[in-house]
Amino acid sequence: MGPHETEDRTERFPELHAALLETAKAWCREPYTWLLGGSCGLLLQQVELQQAPRDIDIYADITAAKMLHKSAPGVGLDVPVVDRTGPYASLLSHYQVGNCALELVGGFEVWSRKSWYRTEIEHVLVKHAPEAMVGGYTVRLMPLAHELLFNLMRGRADRYEPIARQIRQRPELHQPLMVLLGQQNVWTSRFRAEVEELVGFDWPQ
Repeated sequence: MGPHETEDRTERFPELHAALLETAKAWCREPYTWLLGGSCGLLLQQVELQQAPRDIDIYADITAAKMLHKSAPGVGLDVPVVDRTGPYASLLSHYQVGNCALELVGGFEVWSRKSWYRTEIEHVLVKHAPEAMVGGYTVRLMPLAHELLFNLMRGRADRYEPIARQIRQRPELHQPLMVLLGQQNVWTSRFRAEVEELVGFDWPQ
């Protein structure tokens, strides 16, 4: 297993595995960039989870999300609409794929703890995305650097602590993107200090 590949750990969860296969089949041949995030993405990157993944979170830029909606797997429950819930903003749509819920999140932004983070899938995150095999399909995953920052912003210690442990095992894989995200977004000095303590390396401005 290479540094940017990871084994399929979803086979232990047959309903989830089937839904991921259907999603990959629907979207892997589309010319639009998307990344699998959330608990499924963490599972496929060997991050310890306190409970099994219950749904599928797909991230894309806004234009890509609009196009992916047209060929979405399963049953569409709504159409993409601008959603502002708490500190989050995105173009959001929902689907039922087999027995699993799927969220398609376009142009995701978070405002929290006096910090601001905007996801850029095509120009930033996909260049650092590890790959996983799901059945016969290659699926790209949201990088752990993103997952650490996002979960720290929303106070999910059950997520960011095991993510940080995983980053510490191979810091050289994650530090370049961490530095880039540190430069391209807005973070307080206190938040930066917390990140450095978690990952064990400097996070310069």
